[in-house]
Amino acid sequence: MAMPSSPNARLFYRAAKQRFEDAEFLLDVERTTAAVYLAGYSVECILKALILAVVPRAQEAEILAIFRGARAHDYDWLLRLYGERGGPRLPAELVPHSARVNTWSTDMRYSPGTIALRDAKAFLDSAVEILTWADGRLL
Repeated sequence: MAMPSSPNARLFYRAAKQRFEDAEFLLDVERTTAAVYLAGYSVECILKALILAVVPRAQEAEILAIFRGARAHDYDWLLRLYGERGGPRLPAELVPHSARVNTWSTDMRYSPGTIALRDAKAFLDSAVEILTWADGRLL
């Protein structure tokens, strides 16, 4: 497991890992909507860790400031920012996984009901693929 050198990146990285563990626990007890919500949040956190890991320390405060508001939850925007700051593009084999996790929204926290178990499992599987790719980038 990689660990970013930036203290700010480490915070987001650790949050991503912990929220994903929480998501797996919730999936095991079939609390599917909460599991998907936390798995989606873990993807957001790992993308923010990636961005913070590639910017110079002197720019971290600027980056943290733009991690506020609705667009800071937008995976496409985060991936674009990562690329603009020097990170590589998402590999083609991850595009279907990215499309699946892109169904996530912070609005899910207000959604009653239950996501179908097979859909929740597929979502978490896609999140694993993205988290694994990100781990490989955080050397």
